Amino acid sequence: MDIKHMRYFVAIVKAGSMTEASNRLYISQPTISKAIQDIETELGISLFDRNKKKIALTDAGRVFYDQCEEIIRLHTELPNDLKNMVGIRQGHIKIGLPPIMDVSRLMIIIKDFHDLYPKITFQLIESGSRTIESRLIQNEIDIGITVLPTESDHFDNFNFISESLCLVVHENHPLASRESVHLKELKSESFIMFNEDFYLNEIIASACKNAGFMPDIISKTSQWNFIEEMIDAELGICIMPESVAKLLKSSSVTMQITEPALKWRLGVIWNKDQYINFITKEWLKFFQQYYI
Repeated sequence: MDIKHMRYFVAIVKAGSMTEASNRLYISQPTISKAIQDIETELGISLFDRNKKKIALTDAGRVFYDQCEEIIRLHTELPNDLKNMVGIRQGHIKIGLPPIMDVSRLMIIIKDFHDLYPKITFQLIESGSRTIESRLIQNEIDIGITVLPTESDHFDNFNFISESLCLVVHENHPLASRESVHLKELKSESFIMFNEDFYLNEIIASACKNAGFMPDIISKTSQWNFIEEMIDAELGICIMPESVAKLLKSSSVTMQITEPALKWRLGVIWNKDQYINFITKEWLKFFQQYYI
């Protein structure tokens, strides 16, 4: 068995059939079928449940598939890692981050890192925390920025930002003249909330429940600029991170929330038990140095 056989096997699983896999790989179906037979003979196990009409993996097949993906990834990354270790330093980093955050701190770190390693490029992918975690597990991104603590033990992390959540209302709102407000005073207000994909939404809903009420939600969105427009239209109020509230350029007023004071933590997360390429490790090390 060699890496080519593993690629054939993974291609079959992803394509859903040997015929489609052979078309995508530009090889004959007998060749790919023979490769699978060779693997099963060598391992002494069946990888596919041939009693099913469609491609279906056995339990052993699912384990083998996960291992093949990891081995193929290692094989693909090895040349770049060796080049980077001898000083060439080139690559691409995909970072998942929530749209509900002030990215200015992140941009400073990216700029400084890029000054040191100008051949390294970045891709920033905006998503809610749940999607970020899912994409990280599926190896669709290299690093995530999300609310801590995570709901999964798949990740290692370090803290990036800790800050208060504050209330934002229109300047004509009855509470606009206040410097602070108790959370329970918002019981009869219309809330503009975040989508279910955002853990921040859960933090707010849980705090309201503990204060004796469930928020009356008038709208949900994932973009803080949409929230700004809705506050401008006097559709409702919003609880958001203090750093994001400071970015609003609308006719809104920001105030502290007390009893209880609401906090959130953003952290940098990465896969705990999966391969991390050399450039991503360098980036994580560089990132952490800003907060030591």
